[in-house]
Amino acid sequence: MKHYNEADLLETYYTQPGESMPVMMHLAGCTDCAARYARLERKLREAAVCNTEKPATFWTRQRLQIMRRVDAQHAHAKTTARILRVAAAAILSFFLGGAVVYETVKPVQHQPPPAVAAPSATVAPAPAANDLHDAWQSDELKDFHNVVEWEAWLPDEKTATNQESSL
Repeated sequence: MKHYNEADLLETYYTQPGESMPVMMHLAGCTDCAARYARLERKLREAAVCNTEKPATFWTRQRLQIMRRVDAQHAHAKTTARILRVAAAAILSFFLGGAVVYETVKPVQHQPPPAVAAPSATVAPAPAANDLHDAWQSDELKDFHNVVEWEAWLPDEKTATNQESSL
């Protein structure tokens, strides 16, 4: 024996009496389906009795609540866009400032002065092997001349001779 589900019983409730004859014959013989149909019929009658009318202010309140949310979302979007613009400007100025500082502090490479050829008649004596060269004038320190002025560490000859004479 086939039992009908709630969808079939609901369809039977809304159909014309002549079209629902097979289901109604089954309900006359089956107490389970008849009880299910009676519960469904009671629910539908109670639902029809419920007042679904909304007060006059209901739709006005609904509209105001929706408009408040829309306005709040627009304000939030504007604030977010403003913050993103400020952040983008800060990042751009940071990188541009870094580029300017890099170009300003870039080390300058000095070209050594061109060598002047000595007249061929005068030949400079070759330095003796045991002569010590001046460490302050070495090629390694010339590269760092603009970083540290080595001569500032040396006392002036005038002040040195004045100090020696006063002793």
